[in-house]
Amino acid sequence: MRRPALKLMPVRVSVEDASRFRRSITTKALGRLVGSAGHLVLISACFTAGASAQLTRLSTPISRSDVAYSAGDPLLSYEILQEYLKGDSVSYDALWRSARAAIQVGIERQGSREQNQWLDPAIRLSELAIKLRPNGIEGLYWRGFAAGRRAMNARASYAVALAQRVHQDAHDILASDSLHGGAHNMLGKLNYEVMSLSWFERTIAKMFMGNKALDATSWQNAEYHLARAVETWPDLILFHFDMGQLHRKRGRREEAIGSFRQVMSLGAVHPIDRKLQDEAREILNDWGVLGESFMSWTTTGQ
Repeated sequence: MRRPALKLMPVRVSVEDASRFRRSITTKALGRLVGSAGHLVLISACFTAGASAQLTRLSTPISRSDVAYSAGDPLLSYEILQEYLKGDSVSYDALWRSARAAIQVGIERQGSREQNQWLDPAIRLSELAIKLRPNGIEGLYWRGFAAGRRAMNARASYAVALAQRVHQDAHDILASDSLHGGAHNMLGKLNYEVMSLSWFERTIAKMFMGNKALDATSWQNAEYHLARAVETWPDLILFHFDMGQLHRKRGRREEAIGSFRQVMSLGAVHPIDRKLQDEAREILNDWGVLGESFMSWTTTGQ
């Protein structure tokens, strides 16, 4: 059933209240939204054995940086790329990879200042990549992630601008590749987090900080994009977890159970996967729908 349209009433707020609401809304909505961007950054890191030996056999800095990043050493990847960029500052491949590595290093740091020391360069590096190749999906993709993660540590007005950046980059990616699961997930989470705010919080947000990232949100858009992410990249645990969270939020218990069971059934490959599986297991166990044998399997990793 279509929800009846809400009748908006005039809202009187003081300057002090407006400032307080800006910070509150940014923290609650954008903070939760872009926090998930860090999970997506981790998705691209695939850990491999014998990385050090592989590094010595690879002939190009780009290849060596990829191995270091895939082996879980983004700092080494970043250092290799920075050295390479000293001699070739207009390498698109090195610039977006350097942004990717900087994001990973940044999210591992403690404290917003320490994180920003990596996230700000990541934004700049990805922007340099985009200048070289405006339609390059990798540059847009990592700028969106860098902007999203940086918004967690930003003042309200800057955080909203960064959220708009994420919104625009995701749409630009989908204009070139409609099957890009990461871009769909970004938009789905954006819609989900904004719509999870109360009606009053959303009204205040749109009054004082309105842009497309806030205005063009709905539960329908959240579900569409999260579902498309699952359909296009079905092997990623995070996407099924996000889909389950939306079903749970909307009161669709059976659908949520199906998504969380899918989280449990997929092989854990990426760093965040085990944590998400633990969370899914806790939810299913609380609902009393997790069988004993399934609990044993997920606990032992068999």
